[in-house]
Amino acid sequence: MYKTFRAHILVALAIAVIGVLGPASDAEAAPKILRPSTRPMFFTGGVGPVFWGLNRSTTNFNRGRGLYTRFKLGLDWGYHFSGDGEGPAIGASLEQEFIDFYFFNPAFKFWYDIEIADMAIYVAPLAKAGYALATRSGYTGHYFNLGVGVEGRVVLADRGMLFLRPLQLDSYMGGGTYYGSFILNYSAMIGGGVTF
Repeated sequence: MYKTFRAHILVALAIAVIGVLGPASDAEAAPKILRPSTRPMFFTGGVGPVFWGLNRSTTNFNRGRGLYTRFKLGLDWGYHFSGDGEGPAIGASLEQEFIDFYFFNPAFKFWYDIEIADMAIYVAPLAKAGYALATRSGYTGHYFNLGVGVEGRVVLADRGMLFLRPLQLDSYMGGGTYYGSFILNYSAMIGGGVTF
């Protein structure tokens, strides 16, 4: 009798533990602040460093300097085709670089947001194509820009957005003799914005 009672207690404890530790439903899987995004559009701004000189041997401006660090400010606007915050998105980007000369880079941009673990945490590969203007006293250069990168995004309470872009490679073709006809840059960026 005692062994049977003990077996029933162990079964009840096992059921209780499974109920507490078992998988939650999708609605309960994420904290409310991290529920998957339902808004298709976003607007973000960010800042970060730019490292010129990945191809320094071909650019007059960087020759002999090694990597040349500048400051970047970027704005992005995008729209997800899915109608929520996941999957392919297209939009526009405006990036500017400062220190020693001014660089102005409007571009069309593409993202693909991949949701992680049923929460509003995304990995987003990106690509862009656009125009770039480089200018300083006595010089102006015009370039065609192609860029690729990846960023991590978190949407908070289906309204705010934070992002970290650890990798963006940009190539600039055209221009002129001072900066070179081909420039390759690496940049990183951190920022935030809103979804709507």
